[in-house]
Amino acid sequence: MGQETKAMMASVEKLGEVSEAEALRIVNETYKDGIVSRGEAEALFRMNDVLKNADVEWANRFQEALKDFLLTREAPEGWVTDEEADWLLAEIKVDGDKPGLDEIDLLLTVLRHASGAPEKLALFTLEAISDRIIADGLANLNMVERMRHALFAGAGQGGLWVTQHEAAILFKTNDAICDARNAETWNDLFARAVGNHLMARAHPEPQSVDDALAREAWLKDTSFQPGRIFAGIGASIASGSWFSHLTNSEKKASKARQAAADAALREAEHVDEAETSWLQERLGWDDKISPAERALIEFLKKEAPGFTAGLVEAA
Repeated sequence: MGQETKAMMASVEKLGEVSEAEALRIVNETYKDGIVSRGEAEALFRMNDVLKNADVEWANRFQEALKDFLLTREAPEGWVTDEEADWLLAEIKVDGDKPGLDEIDLLLTVLRHASGAPEKLALFTLEAISDRIIADGLANLNMVERMRHALFAGAGQGGLWVTQHEAAILFKTNDAICDARNAETWNDLFARAVGNHLMARAHPEPQSVDDALAREAWLKDTSFQPGRIFAGIGASIASGSWFSHLTNSEKKASKARQAAADAALREAEHVDEAETSWLQERLGWDDKISPAERALIEFLKKEAPGFTAGLVEAA
């Protein structure tokens, strides 16, 4: 890095202001050889604070430079350590504001390319996206896709299935925007993610069917119709050890399996009021079921007929 560039970076740190043209020149010169120190990386963060509304070229260079620094310049290569995650989050939080879209996209870029990263990084990203959606008052198409990619990142950190914490973030988000004109993809993502969480919790050994229950199988492909993800497993809900993890009583678990079997024989389009009421109470819903919550009920009904009846009995 040239002396002129170093001096300009120092002025950014001191004055907190730089023109977009100067900033692009700095990052382009720096990027030729890559960022080689945290000092340079931190200077880029300060420039980004000034240029939050800069053009796409700046955002892309900012994200790419920092991603390469974290994953190729600092050991172990390809991984984000606990200490690196703490540093990254501290840099994002340094101004006390909620992460901007450029910082959210940086986190998503790092998580997407990393061979491994601490769970806290993926959860922070998911929370940041949730906060942004809530602040916007609706889930638009781009934010839904960011949420989807954040949930993918959770899978990369060893969370084969959507966790209770992640499901809680989704419920919190939906509670805040349930009456908004959200992108249609929001309802689908909510239903698939929460459905995945509930199904994995109720399965006796989800790791034995990880291909079928893995979150990526549920969230990645949105082109197929419900009812195909769980094909070949749905019928087994009435047997084995289903629902055992949801109750301390094996008798209740057995009754839950029987209830699931009986319910599966009812009309495919029917979900009775007891099931709907239970889902509302158990999952903390109010008296009004939102479109996303209705999508969850419909998704479970089509994906695994009788499953909700088993949940009711196991509770």
